[in-house]
Order: sequence, then C-alpha cells, then structure tokens
Amino acid sequence: MLGSSTGACACPACAAFCSPSAVVEDRRAVPPPPPRGPEPNQTEPARRVAPPREGRMSSYISRHEPSEEMMTAETTAAHREPAPEPAKAEAPPAKKKRRRRRGAFIWRWDAPSWGVSLMVHAAVLAALALMAVGAQVDEVLGSIDASMVDTSLSEERADELVKILADPAEERSELAVGDPTSTLSAGGTPTATPAIRSTTTEVSETKSLAGLIDVAVAPPSALTLPSLAVLNRDLAGGNKISGDPGRETAEIGEALDQIAREILRHLANSRVTVLWMFDESGSMKDDQRTIRDKFDRVASELKLRVPADRREAGDLEHAIIGFGKTIHFEAVPPRADAEQIRQAIDALPVDQSGEEQTMQAIVEAISRYGRAVAKDRKILLVLVTDESGDDGSLVEQARLALVNRGVTAYVLGRQAMFGYDRVYLRYVDPVTKDVYWPPIRRGPEAPGLELLQWDGLWTERHDEQPSGLAPYELARLAYETGGIYFLLPNEEELRNRPRGEKAFAVATLKEYLPDYGPRAEYASRVAQSELRRTMSDIIQLTDKDFGFRRHFPVAPPELAKAITEELPKVDVQLRALFEFEKRLRALEPARDTEASRRWQANYDLMLGQIVAFQVKAYEYRACLAEMVALANQGRLVPKNPPIPGERRTDWVIDHSGKRKAPPAETDKKYAEARRLLELVCERHPETPWADLARTTLDRGLGCDWNEWSVHPDYDERAKLVPNF
Repeated sequence: MLGSSTGACACPACAAFCSPSAVVEDRRAVPPPPPRGPEPNQTEPARRVAPPREGRMSSYISRHEPSEEMMTAETTAAHREPAPEPAKAEAPPAKKKRRRRRGAFIWRWDAPSWGVSLMVHAAVLAALALMAVGAQVDEVLGSIDASMVDTSLSEERADELVKILADPAEERSELAVGDPTSTLSAGGTPTATPAIRSTTTEVSETKSLAGLIDVAVAPPSALTLPSLAVLNRDLAGGNKISGDPGRETAEIGEALDQIAREILRHLANSRVTVLWMFDESGSMKDDQRTIRDKFDRVASELKLRVPADRREAGDLEHAIIGFGKTIHFEAVPPRADAEQIRQAIDALPVDQSGEEQTMQAIVEAISRYGRAVAKDRKILLVLVTDESGDDGSLVEQARLALVNRGVTAYVLGRQAMFGYDRVYLRYVDPVTKDVYWPPIRRGPEAPGLELLQWDGLWTERHDEQPSGLAPYELARLAYETGGIYFLLPNEEELRNRPRGEKAFAVATLKEYLPDYGPRAEYASRVAQSELRRTMSDIIQLTDKDFGFRRHFPVAPPELAKAITEELPKVDVQLRALFEFEKRLRALEPARDTEASRRWQANYDLMLGQIVAFQVKAYEYRACLAEMVALANQGRLVPKNPPIPGERRTDWVIDHSGKRKAPPAETDKKYAEARRLLELVCERHPETPWADLARTTLDRGLGCDWNEWSVHPDYDERAKLVPNF
C-alpha cells in the first residue's frame, strides 16, 4: 500500500492524512540549522499560494499538508545548478573591520527572500486559521465517512481491511486523523457549551477559540486559578464549609437545615436578604413540592434563632424568583416572614419551553436586587434546579455579577452526567402507552468534554453514568462565591441504569476533581499537552458521525437496501478506530508522566473503550450479515408483524453478550478489550471511570437484533412529549 519514496500512501481513501503530512511534521520537529546568507547561484524557491476552499476536507488538508510545489522545492534545493551571482550595488564606506584569520568562517544572518516570504505567508495563514477555527470542527466531522476513506470496496478488499488484528501495529496506516501535535487539529478543544463570553470582549468558541488561547488569555498563574491543593482543602470539611463545589446530601431536608445555618452565620455579621430562585421546568415540580413541605424546618429554625427585635426590624428578608426561558419576579418587595415562602412556591408557574436560561436569570436577579437592596445587606442566592442550564456560555458573566455584589451562591441540584451533557427522563404516552425518553441538560462536570460521546454502537451515549460531581457551571459559581453545591440524590427513573444511580465518596474523588477555572484557561492547558490535545481531537472527531444505525425495516427488500447502505460505514469506522488506538498507545509514556490523576483515568478509559468498540463494530457487521442470511432463507420473521394503522414493528440492534463473529478472528481482541477495561477498574476503583468500564463489560461487547413494536404514530406523537 505504500507508494513513493516520500512515504505517501497510494490509497486515495486516506490521501488526506497519510505520510506526506507526517513527513512534513517530522521535518518541522527537527531544529532548524543556523541561518546563513544566500549561497552562490541559488535561486529563490517557488512561493506557496493558499488553495481555495473547495470542500470540508480540502480546508483541513490545506492547513496540515504542504503543497506539491513546496515539496518539490524543498527536496530538490540541494541539487540545483549554480547560477551567476548577481552584481552587488556599491555600498557607502564602512568602518574599518578587524582583520580575521585566513580561512575563518563568517556567519551571515541575512535572511534569504524566500525565508521572509515564507514567514509572512505563515503569519497570514495562521491568522486566517484562527479566524476560521470554528468551521474546522464541522469540516472534519462532516467528512469522516465520505472524504477520508473510499467506501467503494470489493468484498475481498473490505474483508481484508476490517479483519481485527491482535496487534494494532500490524494494521496498515491507511487512516490518520489530523496532527496530534497541532493546537488547531480537529477544531480545537471540544466543549459542551457553544460559546464563551468575557467581561470585555465576546468570544465564541465556535469562531475563535484558538485565537482566544493564543492571544486573549494570560498564562495561568496562582493568582488567577486556584490550585488543586486549595480545592482539596475546601472539600476536606472541618470548620470551613464554604467554597464547596460538591457536598454529599442524603435528602433535601438535610440541605435545607444547612442553608438555615448558613443564613444564621451571615446574619451574625450583617443584615441579610435571601433570594430563592426556582427552576420552573416540569421536571422540578416534585422537588418544589418537597421543598415546600419541608420548608418549615427553615422557617422554624430562623424563628427560633433570630431575635424578635431583629425580625421586626427586617434584618432578614426573603424573595422568590422563578425562571425558565424567561425570569419571573414577585410583584411585592422582599418580605420578612419566611412562612410566606411556601405559599409563593405553590404559585410558581410551569415553563413549557424546555429551556433553562440559568446564567441569564442570575445576572438579571442580581441586577434587580443589587440596586434595590441596601449596600450594607448581605445577599444570599439559593438556586434550586435539576439541570445545568442551556446558557452555560454566560457563566463568567454570572460569576462576575455575583462576585462584584458580594453574593454567596448555594445550589440544590443533582449530579452531573459523567463526561456528558444530558440525561434522559422516562415519559409514558397517556394514549398509546408508548415510552419516550426526553432529554434534559445536566452536565458535564468538567469545562469541556473529556470522554467519548458515543457508546460504540449508537450515535449517542445510553449509559446514564453519574459523575459524583456537580455540573461545571454551577460548581464554579458555588466555589468562586464561597457557597455550597448540595448534591441531592436522584429519584428519577433512568433509562439504562439497572443498578440505579451510584453515589461516589467525595473523599475518593478529590484526586479526580475537574478544573474549576475559566474555560479559556482550561482550553489553553489542554492545547499545551500533547496527551490531552490528542484525546480531545479523538472526542471531537467521533462526537457527531460515529455510531451505527439502530432501526431497520422488517420487510426484506427494504432491509437489504438499508444494510447495504450501512456496511461501508462500518468499514470506515473500524479503520478509524485502529488509527485512534495507535495514536493513544504511542502516548502511553505521556500518560505515565501526566500530573493529573483525572487525565490518567481519562486516557485509561478511552483506550479500553476504543479497543472494545473495535470488537463492537466487527460484531455489528456480523449481526447484519446474519440478518441478511436469515432473511434470504425466509427465517427472519417478526412475532408481531406490522399492521397498518395499528402497529409499527422494526428490527433494532442492541448491546449484547452474544458473539456472532468467528471466534478465531476476534478472540485476541476480546481478551485485550477485557484486560484494558478491567485495568481501569483496578487503577481507579470506586470512581465513575471504573463504573463506566464495568458497565461496558456487563452489557456485552457483542450485539444482537431484537423486535420493537410501537403505535404507528410513534414519531408524530413524539412532538406531544412535554419539554422537561
């Protein structure tokens, strides 16, 4: 498969990412020789002209691969025939130079014209790349199954390409995914939030994240970012109970008791106004009722502990705020009677939009009450929500509003999903009794995505893995303002958590805390580490286009057509997974020297999943082949065939422990996947990483086809599912 002496792959499927780019990167890695003047009779090499953007992959290739003219000019410069040296212009009389020894070498630092041109063009291209970095993600993702690999393969060639090998080094390098040493590779650092805003200049991650890293962000320092030691000390308990981004709480009443003590603590030093902010989404009604029923614990504690004269003087006031897509303030000013809070909770409306503009609501609430409340009063914000909000890009504005007014934020919320931004809640259609799983945003726990966003089979994750930590935005607000995030137990029915939600000891997770600094500084640190940057590239490249089709028609002609269209995609993703494994294994020394225990765990889990997903892809392909064979024999018949107007029936592919591929071709890979995932459990026990690795093993590395029957209007009635 290897072609010319340059090392380029002859396969057109991977021309975008094979050896030419690797050769260039290797050349760049070698320190340049000392500059010297132009050699006699040397002509200037041809200048590189940026090609026009013809498509998604062409833009990516143009930033990572040299033009043919440059390759020719550089490789043949040493073999050119000397040309007459141009006549030098007369120079003005110079000072007398010191006499040198005969034969001594003189260093000349005059840069040749081609060098100046190259530097100017490089600067221009770098500026254009920073301006267009937001488009790189879509360009790379949208082309991974079309532009990178030729899917028009013969059956013999496809079998050769997708055979699972025991040693990934045996697989030919036919697919590379960007340059792991480039800070702009694959569109920069992935993030769950579409934009970053600062207090002075609005910056969009999708538009200028790389520019933000290189230009607008000062290097991290002890003055701008709390150290891990500080975070651990705050979580250690003792007398210091503020600045806690994740406090374990058995139930809502326990959190309310602690909030009452916090109010009394602040009341000992100043007058206090408490802003009670409630998420008005439909999923919060149960929590609102629970808080209303147990609020007498707060009211009675305050009534007992606050002297009557201070209550009459209005030293302690309360206000209720509701928010969803918009924010709702009470028509009355803050009141001193805490008993009235329960009545106000009942009056909160239900927001049907399904949007939670949490950060915007905080900014507006502080703006309103920050002016109305006397400056000598301490403002406490108590936020009650089961989501992380849909406007996480405004977290820095919300933090600034809180800090400038001296507001302390307390949050009653749930665990964030582990490395994922949403969780799915069960909803049963009251008419058809079909089950739907509408999502709500709850995570991730880190400033960016640090785990694969698919489960090896479907195009999204279905594991519902809790992180044991708070969503990043709300944890950052609690930590930065000296407040507390109360981790409430989840009482919802999760889709694929037969063991239920697992709580993790905060003491265990202290070694694995995420970065609670600003997102911009987090992105800069990721870009400076080859290990973290490569993992982020892999996450970005697999975020949208990876995963396989789950639903297939039961009618044989339609089934055959659907499977024929799906098989080439399996081949593409298998080869990509092989390449990802190679890149990760090459970084194993960097993993061992990585200072962050969290990023070591991220690496261990990702490598195990990548190998397990190779097995899953191979088993998926074998499962489709089995379905075709059974259909041709007339043996693939559903027990509940579709009935027009009454029932819809599909074949669905699910995770399974069944093995359909020939064991001789997959035994070694099965063993390696199990070894790596068990290693995660051994290295990181009682953590979300070990829990997710165990889930991956328990659900099986294979897959199987099953029958799925619903009402024929299932898709149409999905529009009637309420927004949680």
